[in-house]
Amino acid sequence: MKTIALFFGGLSEEAEVSVMSAKNVVKYFDYHRYKLILIYWHKKDRRFYKVKNINYYIAPLAKDRIRIEDFSTLFNVALLMTHGRYGEDGVLQAILESQKIKYCGSQVLSSALCMDKAVFKNLMSAAKIKQVKYNILDYITMTPAELQAGESEIKKIFKLPLFVKPANSGSSIGITKVEKYSDLAAAINEAKKHDRKILVEEGIVNPQEIEVAVVGNQKLIISRPGELKLVKDFYDYDAKYKLGEAKIIVPADISRVQVGKIRKIAAQAYRLAGCQGFARVDFFVAKNKIYLSEINTIPGFTDISMFPLLMMNLGMGYQELINKIIELAE
Repeated sequence: MKTIALFFGGLSEEAEVSVMSAKNVVKYFDYHRYKLILIYWHKKDRRFYKVKNINYYIAPLAKDRIRIEDFSTLFNVALLMTHGRYGEDGVLQAILESQKIKYCGSQVLSSALCMDKAVFKNLMSAAKIKQVKYNILDYITMTPAELQAGESEIKKIFKLPLFVKPANSGSSIGITKVEKYSDLAAAINEAKKHDRKILVEEGIVNPQEIEVAVVGNQKLIISRPGELKLVKDFYDYDAKYKLGEAKIIVPADISRVQVGKIRKIAAQAYRLAGCQGFARVDFFVAKNKIYLSEINTIPGFTDISMFPLLMMNLGMGYQELINKIIELAE
């Protein structure tokens, strides 16, 4: 019987969401088929711990600390529920590859590419996939003059509202909706708390937020699109995970033609980015136009997460979905 290591926690601000996802994996795991061990990545000391219970991870014991070099003696496949930086952007994936361990989901390059929204958008733009108008302010590589020119260009050619976000972040952390240009600087400063590369996007008025689940390597299973119906006009972290303010509609209320186009673009983007295993592909739809937003290579598995709900709509339950993701590990 193979041993599967469920990695959760991590060093990002999405560690709380990671725990919520991991709890659902534990709940629906196929214990008749695999043995499960729990690996908690502690944010405070940055070490890994083999914990006995998903509910008692916050203060792990020193005796439960494990070394990276010992991973291969403990498990066969790593199942990652480590959302956000370091767990989703290729860092943890590289650690596992250094130990020659199979893991679920996209590999190092694809993970990094999809996590960096700026790089991802440039790749999709080169493939002529329609996206909202965007600009990148990179405070590491750009000179002050270039940054100033970038801000001026945004104010000149972008229509309000704007969305200012860290290039490398998830779960809507660090994102600000800007409805007047005088608030742009404050929004940039907020995003800079999370990343030195900033993405500024032109907002769409009253778009439908559409998401698609993709599972597979060579052969892809692509869900019907689902829709996030917002109570308010910005789906922030609290609305996603704490307040339950977003209504999920599966399948989405869009035309058959739009469904076909969205599924086709989802497959194209997934392959362009080199994704493997599983991912969620996000879109905006407005005035009969479809805009690709992003790919999330470790989508949430919480009770209110779209990804598992989309696969359930295809008749694939939580346990079958987890088994399929494990089977696809490379």
